[in-house]
Amino acid sequence: MNRDQLAVIHIAKKEVGMSDDEYRDLLGSVGVKSSKDLNTKTFAVVMGHFEKSGFKTKSKTRKRKINNLPQGKKALMSKLEAIILDMGLDWPYVDGIAKRSFKIEKAQWLEPRELLKLVQMMIKHQNRQQKKQGEV
Repeated sequence: MNRDQLAVIHIAKKEVGMSDDEYRDLLGSVGVKSSKDLNTKTFAVVMGHFEKSGFKTKSKTRKRKINNLPQGKKALMSKLEAIILDMGLDWPYVDGIAKRSFKIEKAQWLEPRELLKLVQMMIKHQNRQQKKQGEV
């Protein structure tokens, strides 16, 4: 779990008015005692419960306008966005990698071959995180 996901859980708990006992029961229902022990799947279950209880998530990951990009870049940007959302990251994180790796300020400005390399890097990062969480 990253800090942002932990924060969202506690915000959701407060927003839906859940008591500490109810919260512990919810975590227990997915087999953990602490939100820090959640993995991607159990996090999704817990968030699903909060959403059924009326919590609305406000994603800080805003969509990038990719409609004007060439088809090849559009597909890669869509893949990159899916990885970002799955991992709970944001565009500035990926832009930072683009800047360090390719000396380009924003991922969407990369050439297609560089963008492909960035997607491959993010897939490897995603796989490492999933292995670390015991999902793969």
